[in-house]
Amino acid sequence: MKRSSFVIIGLGLMGGSLGASIRRRFPSVRVIGVSQTSRKIALAKRKKFIHDGFTQLKPALRGAQFIVICSPVNTIPHFIAQIDRYAEPGAIVTDVGSTKAEIVRWAARRRFKRIQFVGSHPLAGSHLKGLNHAQADLFEGALVFVTPLRNSSQTAVRAVSSFWKKLRTHVQMTSPEKHDQIVSQISHLPHAIASVLMHSVSSKALPYGASGFLDTTRIAQGDPALWAPIFLTNQKNLLSDLRGFTKALHQLVHLLQGKSKRPLSNFLKRASSKRQKLG
Repeated sequence: MKRSSFVIIGLGLMGGSLGASIRRRFPSVRVIGVSQTSRKIALAKRKKFIHDGFTQLKPALRGAQFIVICSPVNTIPHFIAQIDRYAEPGAIVTDVGSTKAEIVRWAARRRFKRIQFVGSHPLAGSHLKGLNHAQADLFEGALVFVTPLRNSSQTAVRAVSSFWKKLRTHVQMTSPEKHDQIVSQISHLPHAIASVLMHSVSSKALPYGASGFLDTTRIAQGDPALWAPIFLTNQKNLLSDLRGFTKALHQLVHLLQGKSKRPLSNFLKRASSKRQKLG
């Protein structure tokens, strides 16, 4: 009897790490990778992240029961549509995209012939990119949002949740809209601010940046090909949060102009207290 197979579309940091984790936690499953380049497939096989790989989607989906899309958010709808053409009937599809509302609502308007789609997003990753930085324990202990709709198949929702739990993550159900509001504040806004900070510091000062500066701006190193689509697919929330940030920044400017120590200290103290509560 042929072994069941999981398919990973996209062999970068997330796809490679997912393959390594699946092979560790699902030892009886065959892991298939899909990439545009045979070089990545060969590297993923050499690192034992996948058992086999294809540059074309159709042969990769033969016999697959579970498919995870690990590509930039702007490409996910295209892959979902293509998967529905070639997948085995009843195949379950999820993704790791950092925005959910646009993708899930698009999927809700479709009448899929073969697949069942449930969106998900593991809050795990790195400022580093590429297959060479993939690691099997990337997802362990991470929070994963699963974002079903009211008419989502409960069988598919349970399967996606069970998959992530098997990888030793913590699963939380939420709506696609709520997800995007949350990640805008705790992920997309910080990335935007880190990028602005890098643009704000002079080239003469940059060589002297020490641990505080490096920690604060680390995420600005993220792959622009991934982050530009994330910003654009969560535009409304991010613009709102940037306006909130601008308001707080103006408050700090006002406090500095006032030259009074106590209000400025209180501003910094409140921020310090909030951060300390996070641990």
